[in-house]
Amino acid sequence: MVGHAKPACELPDNCTWVSLGEQQGPKKWSDQLRPYFEQQQSWFIWMMEDTFIKSKAEVPPMGFTPIVGRCDLTNDVQKREHTKSNSIVISHPASRYRLSTQPSAWNREFLLKYLTPGLSPWDFETQDPKNDGYEVVGYINHPVKHNEGVRRFDTRKLNLDGMCQEDIEHIKTLITW
Repeated sequence: MVGHAKPACELPDNCTWVSLGEQQGPKKWSDQLRPYFEQQQSWFIWMMEDTFIKSKAEVPPMGFTPIVGRCDLTNDVQKREHTKSNSIVISHPASRYRLSTQPSAWNREFLLKYLTPGLSPWDFETQDPKNDGYEVVGYINHPVKHNEGVRRFDTRKLNLDGMCQEDIEHIKTLITW
């Protein structure tokens, strides 16, 4: 886990915590994340803190090539113009939100090309790189079923639809309001 303030709850044994230091506001979002991602392997999975996974996720193996910039693990790519090939979907090279922060496997070089200084998460996603030589792909049967955890920018309105009751009860123990 990477963030600014370590969560007050106990982290599972298979989690480690990396601090980005004091949060400096939305326009410094990319500035604080970039040094972390520069140190990562050539491929890694990234998802944001407001993603609530609804069921076990099993990501099928996919042979990534250097031209693949991002592999969407949700149904996000399927919401915009795309083509299908066997078990994958390929985003049209001129479609919007190719830089979506939905749960994805990322090619580090592709991410860093667009994770430039001074960007908020929304600025990052809406750059809309088109026809840049990279492919954005996803799975027809997407492995990550999830909710956007926060509704309408209100951290007190969580989207828990379709989640199992055990997870909902656990989330309620973490909320301090």
